[in-house]
Amino acid sequence: MNLRFFSYQLLFFICLLTTPLSAQKSNPISLSDKLNQIEKKFNINLSYNHTFFNTILLENDFNCASISECISLIEEKIPVKFEKKGTNYLVLPLRKDFSFTIIEDETNEPITSLVYQIQDKPKQNLELSNGVFTLKNVFPLDSIHLESYFHKTIHIQGKDLERNTPLKFYTKQFRLNEIVLTNYLTKGIDSKIGDHSIQIKTKRLGLLAGETDGDIFNVISNIPGIHSPSGKSGNLNFRGNTYDQNLVQIDDIPIYHSGHFLGAISPYNAAVIDNIEVQRNMLPTKFGGRVGGLINMKTKNRIPNKNSYEIIGNTLFAGLAVNAKLIEDKLSLLAAYRRSYPGFNSPKLETISTLIFQGSRIENVVGSTNLDIGFSDMNVALNYKINGQHSATVSFINIENDLFAEVREMQNPDQTDFIDLDLDNWGITGKWKAQFSDKFNTELRFSKSNMRINNVSEGFNRDQRNSFLKYENIIADSRFIAEASYKFNPNTKLDAGYNVINHELTSNELEQENNLDARRDQKATIHSTYLSLHKNWSDKLDINLGIHNNYYAPTSEFFMNPRLTASYAVNKKLYIKSSFGTSNQFIQKKFVNDFDDFNITNQFWFLPNREIAPLKGTQFMVGAVLNQKEWLIDLEFFKKRSNGITLKIEDIRGNISSIGADLFIKKKWNNIEAWASYSLSKTETTFQNITSDAFFDQRHILNLTNLINVDRWKFALSWRYFSGMPVIYPDDPNIDTSNLSLSDRFDGSHQLDFSSSYTFYNTSKSFKTVIGLSILNVYDQDNTVNIFQNPTANTFRKTSGFAPNLQVNLSF
Repeated sequence: MNLRFFSYQLLFFICLLTTPLSAQKSNPISLSDKLNQIEKKFNINLSYNHTFFNTILLENDFNCASISECISLIEEKIPVKFEKKGTNYLVLPLRKDFSFTIIEDETNEPITSLVYQIQDKPKQNLELSNGVFTLKNVFPLDSIHLESYFHKTIHIQGKDLERNTPLKFYTKQFRLNEIVLTNYLTKGIDSKIGDHSIQIKTKRLGLLAGETDGDIFNVISNIPGIHSPSGKSGNLNFRGNTYDQNLVQIDDIPIYHSGHFLGAISPYNAAVIDNIEVQRNMLPTKFGGRVGGLINMKTKNRIPNKNSYEIIGNTLFAGLAVNAKLIEDKLSLLAAYRRSYPGFNSPKLETISTLIFQGSRIENVVGSTNLDIGFSDMNVALNYKINGQHSATVSFINIENDLFAEVREMQNPDQTDFIDLDLDNWGITGKWKAQFSDKFNTELRFSKSNMRINNVSEGFNRDQRNSFLKYENIIADSRFIAEASYKFNPNTKLDAGYNVINHELTSNELEQENNLDARRDQKATIHSTYLSLHKNWSDKLDINLGIHNNYYAPTSEFFMNPRLTASYAVNKKLYIKSSFGTSNQFIQKKFVNDFDDFNITNQFWFLPNREIAPLKGTQFMVGAVLNQKEWLIDLEFFKKRSNGITLKIEDIRGNISSIGADLFIKKKWNNIEAWASYSLSKTETTFQNITSDAFFDQRHILNLTNLINVDRWKFALSWRYFSGMPVIYPDDPNIDTSNLSLSDRFDGSHQLDFSSSYTFYNTSKSFKTVIGLSILNVYDQDNTVNIFQNPTANTFRKTSGFAPNLQVNLSF
């Protein structure tokens, strides 16, 4: 009896406990679903952002007897308001500005800059203003992520930023190779301490003077040690190495030209590029085939949470970009297209045309209907996430240039020349990536590309053709890459890879007048392997030691290239860095003492043989970085040498050597950033034991830049000075230079560049418009760089003149 009574009592007690627990179980529902219920229950129409309200949860569902009761309950729980429009209701999120401060836990010193992210939107930079940080137009329930290097990320809701006490950043352990100097030049341009690279995140890219459209070349040319002596943004020199000696690739597709119209405009769409790795020094161990620097571009390969679109229009081109998810968390499509305007000559395009065609017969028809130029570029990529370990990507790019000119001879009105120039470059890459564990991952990639430059010139005397010239260069490139990486522990990692490249080159030269009909076909296969060991000692010393080997099949030669990168942390603010390595370049161009890119034969590539050896490059760098509060100081000393350079005129071989230093100093004050870079260098060429200054040698380069951010306004102003280049007199006896009285070098060049942009948002920030104005060479300085080496009406080659550009970006 007592046992039965005890059992009843126990059952009753359990019921008492479980009944309130059951009643307390939450029944969450999204705000979108709740509003949908209300619409059906009361037969009304509610207008709201379904995508945004899907992310907002009501902790408990509820019942309401009237629409007014429903509205009161929702407005009590969620910061939204209902606006009645006739029989309909508009549901709007209530956004507000939040101001807050952050201090460092160890020192209690205030943090002056940070990176923030709202929900899954792109990361943005935020600067201290009037002693506080301010996030504007924020929904109180948004998840806010606050980041600062050397500190643990703060995850907080918008409404919690209203606390009176400062937030705290707690110090976190950082490995030396992971340390990144954010906003090295401007927002979106970072510097990695471990491998000495510059990383450009195009989505976060800030404003730089002279550009508003994210032109990749203009961005890179702001990096100390990289510049374009000819004034064409794409013909970049990396510390004495000419552009063709640099490895330039996008999604493992090699690029064998300097951009739209021989380097005047970047052919890479910033709307689809995710990251750009730039190396001013030697190539990382995994890369080969060049003796200069690196521009390694990668397009976006993440499956987006939602579709996004971008429309671009400026005075040079119009474009469209789409990033769409085709299958949720599985498959996405990235596509972009840009095209110049047919028959439209903007002021900047005329300036570019004058820069390109100076010294040629086309110079006389710039700005007229007798000259028709156009360009386009296209990117398409499919990203497929097979499962949690495997992913696959296919990427395609196409770059096209077209030019047609009709030139009449002034001395002979019956003589008319027609010039037709076109460039067609396409490439495709397939990639499979596998992450087998936290320690081991592999990648397999295959790429195929083709570049064709074709120039046809015909002359007619009345209706009779009296001249015909054709120059053509075709490069077909196929490559297979296999890579693997194994992490023994957090301090030790081993990377290895194999790469096989097949080059097929065709060069055609046909001249009717000289009875020249020459065709050259070359093929070569190059097998490459690399092995790299990365080791970290106590987060003080970080070393990458590797070797890159090449086997050149046509001559059965084997080449070994050791490489070493080292970084040492004196403390959390001061770092010492150094690198040393060698490299070989097989496919190459001949060296010309001129900036004459419009001479198509200067663009021809060739392969080594038994008589011509591959280029051999050696590079050394030592430097230091000081990063203290608002100050950043970066100093690098370098020495480089490239052997085996072939001089085009006499077909003899020699070398290019350079030595110098690059200094970069940056200071921040709230919304203002100012930096100065100074490059001191000497570049020489040696042919037949005669050493002379390289024709593009500029001993002193100074860049002074000021960046201002005021709410939605951004301003950038930059003044640059370049010391004069050597005077190189032409060897052509038909060019009379006896009347010239010049010193050994031209006068120094200088110019002022300006940019400004303003950003519009709608209330939900789902739609953004950016209007930008940029001006190159504001005061139209006349800068001379060298003497034309071919007969022409003019004597001196100039850099770019006054060039304004207006741009509008729509993102949604």
